[in-house]
Amino acid sequence: MLPSPTLAAPVAAPAATRSFLAQVAQELLASHDVDALSELVVIVPTRRAVVYLKNELALATPDGQALWAPRIAAMEDYMVERAGVQIEEPIALQLLLFDIFKHIDPDLQFDHFVGWGGLLLQDFSTLDQHLADTKSIFEYLAEAKALERWQLDPEKKTTGLDRYFGFWGQLHKVYLRFKALLKKEHLSYPGLAYRRAVQGLRRELADVKKPLPARHVFVGLGGLSKAEETFIDLLRRVGRADLYFDGDPFYLEKDSPNRAGQALRRYWGKWDLPLDTFTYQDHLRSRPHHVRLLGVANASMQGKLAGQLLAEARQRNPDATVAVVLPDETLLLPVLHGLPPAELVPDFNVTMGLSFQSTALFNLVDLLFEVHLTGIREGEPGRDYGVPKYHHLAVSKLLAHPFLRRYQQWQDAQPDEPQYHKLLDTICQEIVKKHMVLLPATELLRLGHGHPLIEALFKTWDNCDNIIGACYTLIDLLKRVYEHDHTAIEAEYLYLFYTLIRQLDTAFDCREQRLSVRSFRRFLYDQMRRTRLPFAGEPLAQVQIMGLLETRALDFDHVIILSCNENTLPAPKRQQSLFPYDVLAEYKLPTYADAEANTAYNFWRLLQRAGRVDLVHVLPGAEGVRTGERSRFLRQLEFDLAAQNPALVLEDKTVEVPAGLTVPSGDELLNDLVLAKDDAMLAGLRGVLERGLSPSALNEYLACTLKFYFSRLARFQENEEVEEALGADGFGTVVHDALEHLLKPFELSTRDLTAADLPELLKKVPAEVQRQLRQEEKDRQARSDDGLNHVLGQVAVRLIRKYLESLPGQPGVLPLRITAQETPMAATVFADLPGQAEPLAVRIFGRADRIDALPDGRRRVVDYKTGLVERRELNLRGTQKPLSTADTVERLLAESSSGADKVRQLWLYRFMLESDELNPAPPGSEAAIMSLRKIDEGLLSAPLDFITEGTGESNFLKASAELIARLARRMLDPAEPIRKTDDLAKCEYCPYRGICAR
Repeated sequence: MLPSPTLAAPVAAPAATRSFLAQVAQELLASHDVDALSELVVIVPTRRAVVYLKNELALATPDGQALWAPRIAAMEDYMVERAGVQIEEPIALQLLLFDIFKHIDPDLQFDHFVGWGGLLLQDFSTLDQHLADTKSIFEYLAEAKALERWQLDPEKKTTGLDRYFGFWGQLHKVYLRFKALLKKEHLSYPGLAYRRAVQGLRRELADVKKPLPARHVFVGLGGLSKAEETFIDLLRRVGRADLYFDGDPFYLEKDSPNRAGQALRRYWGKWDLPLDTFTYQDHLRSRPHHVRLLGVANASMQGKLAGQLLAEARQRNPDATVAVVLPDETLLLPVLHGLPPAELVPDFNVTMGLSFQSTALFNLVDLLFEVHLTGIREGEPGRDYGVPKYHHLAVSKLLAHPFLRRYQQWQDAQPDEPQYHKLLDTICQEIVKKHMVLLPATELLRLGHGHPLIEALFKTWDNCDNIIGACYTLIDLLKRVYEHDHTAIEAEYLYLFYTLIRQLDTAFDCREQRLSVRSFRRFLYDQMRRTRLPFAGEPLAQVQIMGLLETRALDFDHVIILSCNENTLPAPKRQQSLFPYDVLAEYKLPTYADAEANTAYNFWRLLQRAGRVDLVHVLPGAEGVRTGERSRFLRQLEFDLAAQNPALVLEDKTVEVPAGLTVPSGDELLNDLVLAKDDAMLAGLRGVLERGLSPSALNEYLACTLKFYFSRLARFQENEEVEEALGADGFGTVVHDALEHLLKPFELSTRDLTAADLPELLKKVPAEVQRQLRQEEKDRQARSDDGLNHVLGQVAVRLIRKYLESLPGQPGVLPLRITAQETPMAATVFADLPGQAEPLAVRIFGRADRIDALPDGRRRVVDYKTGLVERRELNLRGTQKPLSTADTVERLLAESSSGADKVRQLWLYRFMLESDELNPAPPGSEAAIMSLRKIDEGLLSAPLDFITEGTGESNFLKASAELIARLARRMLDPAEPIRKTDDLAKCEYCPYRGICAR
């Protein structure tokens, strides 16, 4: 668990000032009679501002006085109301748009349309909201594309290009027909509602018989669309509009380079607004502000830090209003999880909804589509989605999802359905047990024993009908888990998901053309992106959690803004439009530059009356953030505003681990898991030595005693995984077994292998390797002749052929008499232990790949290695500066390295060969390695003369027994505990690294 971040001790908060909306309320009451107030229409930027302004009017009204409040509405709601239309759902709008295009181009496929239909609808809305001359724009686009087409090489023109350029020529016709159909049904999209509201106001003002509209008061608006600006302009011309912008000279002065005032400077000049009202007070440069720039190491820390900052604010001033602002909506859940306890924050309100794409249920849906879209359909060309065979990784991830695991717990608690208990676990275990790489849908349904959950997840999808049916079943099953827990947020997820699926089901139910899986996914994901999970709360709570756009016209005593990094605040320079940038600029349509200017205004306006401001940013090099660069707004504050406001206190801090918590030093960090060799541990080690110690087990002990403990004493089993291709062990097994079977006839007949036998032997290699591959893969779904396994098979064939072809050139090898292959070897050594009357019988065992009979009667054990072995690493003395005999013996007994491990293996193999109780080899027998990646080197042996020299014992067996006894005494030494290795490189592929936190 990470310690809490630390911050400097707080300083006294600057004196609070009246909010902008409170001043507006006072101004409305002072400038209008009580009777006339109810006739006003007050327009604010957001619905949240509506609630706040109503509250401020109530607070500003003298006690005991009753009044009819004015009509207060959010700008968008009011414009839709004035238009007299109903905003249609985006799904229905896109389908209607497709029908229009289909009438013009019968060959248009919905799968193609769905890629750009949403963007075109958004562009239509933008054109209307900005009262663009659509005929001129579409003609301009058509001419530009015609010019582009004319410049193309005639030979490169295709039917697809003809349709592409024809698309631009038909846009105006589509737009007009689209508007006409919507008008007939009294429907609209947002931008069209704005255009119709302006058109309606023009007609109303032109009709001299009609009275003038009510007086409108526009409050706290920022960057206006052309429709909003025209609407206000029309009302001002007849004296029916008052404006209360909220600006600051810091960014509104004519010579200010700050783009926050880009729009307001123009409005101020256009409408000749006064500069002496509360809407133009110098807050940023004249009032005290305490600003902290807080850098965090990673994005995930921001939620925890926001909770601490909020707790600090409530402890300092329980009556202060606090806003936690999230430019990155994905931080909402981390912030909610990091909120202080209820005694510090009893009430809070979340004004921003949780995006459905941030929920666990969206992740489940995404995994389900991954299963069906990453599989394969064999034997049916033309299909582009994954049925009926699914990849094991996608299936395993899906079955491990928390929603499904929670359902499994519920299912396990149903006593009348024992056949379904542990169903998901059983399927996952069966996949691993049988190494099923590609799982047929029929096999998964069989493993599911007819359970509706498994059928919903894995039945083949051909079109949107199958998906909708599966989603309905999934929702119905999962909701059972939460039927008695109505407060669970998961139940809200399921309800929202059901609503979305129902909308899509209704929209596509009467359509002849059924959507493909990919098209439906794009449609569904688009709706999920738009959908928000609302939160209930006290709308006027002192603590508000909100997005930056929702702060418009609102003021807070303390502001906490997260994600103050470039590409988040402001957002990246992306143009979400089908229209080129030059077209947007030419017709004064909004571009990313306008979006950045609006973001700048919202940021600086929010800071105007805030006494305390905490701006959290992620430091460079952190994970989870697109860039570690500070937002430009922080730079402006640091180098521009701070220089102009002497009353501004600016702190630039990095959030760190508290000083009281120290990080362990190197040795402590490496060896924080130490096990003493108590009586039970020693008994276990003696049991290992008595039962048998292999060279690989000894090497494991010398490399890391803790790993030896986990595998040989505790006997922790490694997690089984599905192997899609042969690993290093599997590849080695194939090569070893193929060589064994190729040479088996010579072993059984005791006939020498000669050069004359090699041509016939070489012909058998490919077939034998394929047989061993099939044997190795017999329990797996992956075929040995596919993919990487096919490549590895070809490598194995080449290695074996090259080895056999090299035999005539190796001195003293042919003729080759093979006496045994894959045969066990063993030897026993009696080791005297301190304080023990009886010696300990230490058993050494191993398995020889091949044992040869040499012409002089000696024998040779050969170990095949498919990995790389260098001759020089088998010489423990070294060649540059040879070690002393004592140091060389010490390397043999203690060092854990590639060379020392192999030398120990050769030493113990020779010891067991010469110690064979039934058929001991003559003294001076050999142990050698055949490296199949160094075939030209021939047999590689290790000089072992230092063993007899170092012990003073001329007999190899007695000298070796003495060294083995020393190793046994070391393993049983209570003073040498079980501990981690200091070599972190050995932990890289260790199966137990998760246990010891490596």
